[in-house]
Amino acid sequence: MSRKTLEEVRQDLALNLKALRAEKGVAQERLALDAGVDRTVVSKIERAKTNPSLDVLLRLANQLDSSLSQLLGSQKQRGNQKFF
Repeated sequence: MSRKTLEEVRQDLALNLKALRAEKGVAQERLALDAGVDRTVVSKIERAKTNPSLDVLLRLANQLDSSLSQLLGSQKQRGNQKFF
């Protein structure tokens, strides 16, 4: 089991959130509004500039019909998963 740095986790989250949102065809603003968070929060997450709370992550995952593990999974793992 390899250990990840905080920056690596942020990067995985950023890429996963952006990819899931794109697959659903949802704009940042729409996702944020529907999840009850500010649009700038989604933007900062997608740029790996913030550490969102579990509450925010769960709201985003639920809005995208996804799971926390899909949002936080490494890119290597994501390539082997079917999201829909």
